[in-house]
Amino acid sequence: VSGGDEHLIVGAGDRAYIRGDIAEKYTVYGIYRRGDEFIDPITRERLGIQALDMGSGEIVALNGEISTMDVTRTTEEIRAGDRLLRQEERAIDSTFYPSPPAGPIDGLILAVEGGISQVGKMDVVVINKGLREGVAPGNVMAVYKRGGKIRDRVAGDSVVLPDERAGLMMVFRVFEKVSFGLVLEATKGLSVNDKVKNP
Repeated sequence: VSGGDEHLIVGAGDRAYIRGDIAEKYTVYGIYRRGDEFIDPITRERLGIQALDMGSGEIVALNGEISTMDVTRTTEEIRAGDRLLRQEERAIDSTFYPSPPAGPIDGLILAVEGGISQVGKMDVVVINKGLREGVAPGNVMAVYKRGGKIRDRVAGDSVVLPDERAGLMMVFRVFEKVSFGLVLEATKGLSVNDKVKNP
């Protein structure tokens, strides 16, 4: 709700005041800001909301409804309104075994880390397929550039060009309905809404 001395912005080494149900002192909490909401462009299903990591801190005093936290780590400035979640270890494996997905995958790139729309080699992307579709860490998928719509000057109508294979990505983090992948190859400029399929 506030930083020390009623500051609006808090960083590592600062004190912050927290409102909520905090059970005990010396508990470490992650501090998060609401990110993008992911909605499947085909089915319109709500797939989830990204929690952006802003930092972490330790509860040092309980004062009824308002508790005191020492902020120990920040990735960006922390503001009033950011949320706390109990810190949990969610280590990402450092070793992956490339493999094809267990079943057929026909997905889309929903977003690119950093809030941009263009995708290149070594970018992290979010796709609309996850555990429920059988996606697993290490799965390698082909990325297809969506075919553009052009006007046929001879026939006088519009046609859609075929999708063209333009890259390769490997999944490194899987959730129930979405997954995060690293683009390993990009032979053309890729973008949000391009397709991901079995290699």
